[in-house]
Amino acid sequence: MNDNLFLGFISNILGTRSYCISTKDGSLSAFEQDCCFEKALQPMYTAQYLEYLMEHTNPETFYEITDYLNTNLLFFQFNGKRYLLGPYVKNIFSTKEIQELLVSHKLPASILLPLKLYYNQFPQLSFRMIRGTVLAAMRTFIPNTPEFSYRKLTGFHEDLKKEELLTESNRTYSQIIEQYEMENFFLRKISEGDVNGVRLAFESIASNYYANTDSSQRSLYSTDSNGFAILRTLARKAAEAGGCHVVQIDEITRESIQRFAGARGSSDLDAIQRDMLIQLTQAVANAKKMTKYSPIIRDILAYLFANYTQNIHIQQLAEKNHISPEHLSRQFKKEVGNTITAFIAELRTQKAGELLKTTKLSISEIAMYVGYSDSNYFVKVFKKRYGMTPSAYRSAI
Repeated sequence: MNDNLFLGFISNILGTRSYCISTKDGSLSAFEQDCCFEKALQPMYTAQYLEYLMEHTNPETFYEITDYLNTNLLFFQFNGKRYLLGPYVKNIFSTKEIQELLVSHKLPASILLPLKLYYNQFPQLSFRMIRGTVLAAMRTFIPNTPEFSYRKLTGFHEDLKKEELLTESNRTYSQIIEQYEMENFFLRKISEGDVNGVRLAFESIASNYYANTDSSQRSLYSTDSNGFAILRTLARKAAEAGGCHVVQIDEITRESIQRFAGARGSSDLDAIQRDMLIQLTQAVANAKKMTKYSPIIRDILAYLFANYTQNIHIQQLAEKNHISPEHLSRQFKKEVGNTITAFIAELRTQKAGELLKTTKLSISEIAMYVGYSDSNYFVKVFKKRYGMTPSAYRSAI
């Protein structure tokens, strides 16, 4: 198994560090140097304690280590190797609590600010989110990987002497299989460009998810930023597998991130996620339609989709593809059914319509953004396509 690929998958999804550790290669000391801020507050982050942990833990168990600062590590064994994930945090930094902690450990107040900077560099994650991601990564490499039990360690030596194990998940085998089957169906519909299928799959997953889990269990389809990051990553890869150009994928997902940051309620957040998925799927569908075009026209269309807000000259497009402007214009009209100028206008007004629906940008700002320096001309072009002015279009929403 490729350790770098396994750890890279986990780190990219969760945004946290991950390590394959051993007592022989110095990795424990390297981890201590990288991640241990203060030994008095984080004795379990030292090489000595981690070596003890490696000698006294069981396979098929997730060990969550929590230090005095309330930063966390996840330790587990998989495929004969030992891994550390983290640090990560579960709550925002509390100045009052940390001040009391420093006093109790006779540490100077001067380290409060660097301690806050240290704490705030780590992602805020729940164990359930981590468990789901790590198990998914494991099962990508070894499909029959079993469920792992859960141990929380705060006193370390004392914790390891306890015999009872706490099971983190009480889901049945059939429920786990059902979830994975639904997720695979959902991602397959994106890669197929099936817009209606994605819409129905998302609504089914979301409604079933919210109906059967409490707020502490929400991760993949929740309305927090971490859940959205997981959903966004999976959807991006499904769209890329479906043939969508990465530039277009990036544009759609970046816009969804901006909308997500400004959303006010759970209904807005759900709508943003759904819209992102539908746009990605529609982009895949559009990409699949392009296979009917000749290679030159496919290249032209890909360029237009990525650069339609810029000043585009047919002469430059023709030179880029080593044909005459006249031949390019004829071929484009023959295959696409529209002139290049009209096609660019269609892309621009479509984007303008989306911005009118989803932002509070002024008409002139939207005109400039989609490529029209003259807002009056933009209004004229927009009205020709939609039968109403941008202002009337926004009011009608």
